[in-house]
Amino acid sequence: MSLSIPAELLQNTGLSAAFIAHFGLFFVSILVWTLVVGKILNKFLGLPFIAGQIVGGMLLGPSCIDIAHWSFFAQPLTMFDSVSGANYSIISSDLFIFALLLISSTFTVSYLLWLAGHETDLHDMAKVGFIAVTAGVLGAVLPVAMIGGLLLYAVPGYTCSMIEAIGLGLIFSATSVSIPVAMLYAARKMHLKSSKATLGAAVVDDIVAVLFLSLFFLTVQSGFFAGVTQAIESGHRLSIIQSLAYLFFSLLFLMGFGYWIVRPCVRWLSTSHYNYLLAPVATGVMLLYFGFAELFGGLAGITGAYFAGLFHRMGDEQHQAEKVIAPFVNAILLPVFLGSIGLQVNICLLRTFDWVLVCILLFLAIVSKLIACFISTWLSNRCALSAERWTLREGYLFGSAMVARGEVGLVIATILHGSRIITADIYVIAVVVIVLTTIATPIMLAAGFSFFEQIEKEEA
Repeated sequence: MSLSIPAELLQNTGLSAAFIAHFGLFFVSILVWTLVVGKILNKFLGLPFIAGQIVGGMLLGPSCIDIAHWSFFAQPLTMFDSVSGANYSIISSDLFIFALLLISSTFTVSYLLWLAGHETDLHDMAKVGFIAVTAGVLGAVLPVAMIGGLLLYAVPGYTCSMIEAIGLGLIFSATSVSIPVAMLYAARKMHLKSSKATLGAAVVDDIVAVLFLSLFFLTVQSGFFAGVTQAIESGHRLSIIQSLAYLFFSLLFLMGFGYWIVRPCVRWLSTSHYNYLLAPVATGVMLLYFGFAELFGGLAGITGAYFAGLFHRMGDEQHQAEKVIAPFVNAILLPVFLGSIGLQVNICLLRTFDWVLVCILLFLAIVSKLIACFISTWLSNRCALSAERWTLREGYLFGSAMVARGEVGLVIATILHGSRIITADIYVIAVVVIVLTTIATPIMLAAGFSFFEQIEKEEA
């Protein structure tokens, strides 16, 4: 039996000032708590800020404080239907969390991928060379192959479908570039060639991961996976060949519209006295691309948001829109997004075997990136066109910097969880592993730098 609330009842009921005030306090509680805990853990434990914010969100959720069930926020919102004479009651905190998830899914996720696209300089991409491209592609492919293959065939006592295994692999295919860059800057190691390669490779594997996600959704929507949930059913159901053709022409349209329409319009705005409209236009185009890609293009919405940022950068050479958008995203939207994830995660429900699976996934998440970087450095050493020679120590530093998963991994996990591709238990496990990879990267880099400096002293 399902209970449906009559149409227009929510808006006709009206919002009391007390209800709005409760939501405001709920919002600011999550924002401030997440920022403060992230800063404390960063200052006293050396935890990366993003990882600290995720931990803060977990502490605020059912794992510890469980703010959603405080009586102050869980007061019922009562609605009266004048037509049927029935009363409806909804727990306020449920609506609060739903509103946060809606904001995060619509704006935070889109802005994060827009910023990733805006940080992609195609000219620099052409200069990073063979090794960054190879490491980026392999760094996206190997986690999917290793994690997916292991869950399907090599973990005794654990059963999952192929779609769950591939989905979990996709979560760990993308690298968070912000965490290793912060560590490299702090250690004054940005001059190393491994550090420069990391910047290019991290961008490449983010692009590949996002495209993989779109291809994955296409195969799901085409019915390739038997018995899959209908949660992500699209308006069209096509064969894989038709879906790939749909994907190809959708990408052509997005690229053509971006290059011939978005780029010149943004360039005109940036050089006119209407440049104050750059940020609103960027947001509008981002949501337009996000919606088209998700609803009509056969792509993941974040793919559209990524291309919107890529083409906006071509016209906004002074990064005027980014200077407005990035601070707001980093100061408000991202902490709330991480806090909303914590509100859905209850690590207390993880069984002993789940923690074993966490350890296995953490090991594979680390090893897959290291192998990808070692293979790329080996291929670079054997390539006649490459003048760079890589040692094993440099390959280790390169791989260690690629281990951290962050915003993109969380976005993919949230999308797959919302689409019911992965279960709630797998979602919690994925978030925990993402946090652990962000902790592992600074530790691995610090150990590598220490060993590197010790060897240099001995050789001197």
